[in-house]
Amino acid sequence: MQRIRAFETLADEAHKAGQVAGYIHLSIGQEAIAAAVGANLRDDDVLTSTHRGHGHTIAKGADPLAMFRELCGREGGICGGKGGSMHIADFSIGMLGANGVVAAGLPIAVGAAHAIALKGGDRIAVCFFGDGATNRGPFLEALNWAAAFRLPVLFVCEDNGYGATTRTGSVSAGGGPGARAESLGVPVTVVDGNDLAAVDAAAAAL
Repeated sequence: MQRIRAFETLADEAHKAGQVAGYIHLSIGQEAIAAAVGANLRDDDVLTSTHRGHGHTIAKGADPLAMFRELCGREGGICGGKGGSMHIADFSIGMLGANGVVAAGLPIAVGAAHAIALKGGDRIAVCFFGDGATNRGPFLEALNWAAAFRLPVLFVCEDNGYGATTRTGSVSAGGGPGARAESLGVPVTVVDGNDLAAVDAAAAAL
C-alpha cells in the first residue's frame, strides 16, 4: 500500500510538472484493494485493469521504475514508452493491461479465463473494474459468459460511488453491482474496500 501511494504521489507531481503527457488517473485512497487482492495472486495468475491501473500493476509485481518511465514516454518503459498510463501492461507478470475504455477489461479477463479453462490447470484471471462499468454492456456480457461456462475469473468491483463525476446511484436502477451479479448467478461478497484485512480475507476465500 505504501509503495502504491508513493508511486501515485510522485506520478501526480510529475504530471503537474509537465513530465507526463496526457491524462493520468490515480488510485490514491484505493490502495487496500489492489494490495490485498494482489497478495493472494500467484505469479501465473493474470489480471486486467481499468484506466486507474497503476496500483493493480504494482500489486501484481511490476517494476515501479519501468512503470514510471512508461508514464513519461521514455525508453525502458514497461511498454517501451508507447502505452502510457491508461494502457500500461506487463505480460511477463500476467498483467494483461489497463484500459482507457470503461468496462473493456471485463471481456478480456473472461477471454483469458476461458483460455485457462480450455488449457487446464488451476490459474485464475482477475478483473478490476469500477461501479461506473456496471452500466455498460460488457459488464453483463462478461459476467453472463463467465457464469454460463463456470470460468475461473474473479471480478473485483471498486465501488467508490461515482462513474467519472456522476453519482452512480443516481443513474443506476436496481440494487447495485452486487445485485446485478447475483441475478446472473455470480456469487457476491461485499466488503469495505478500505479495510485491508477484510479485502484480504475475501480474496483468500475465493
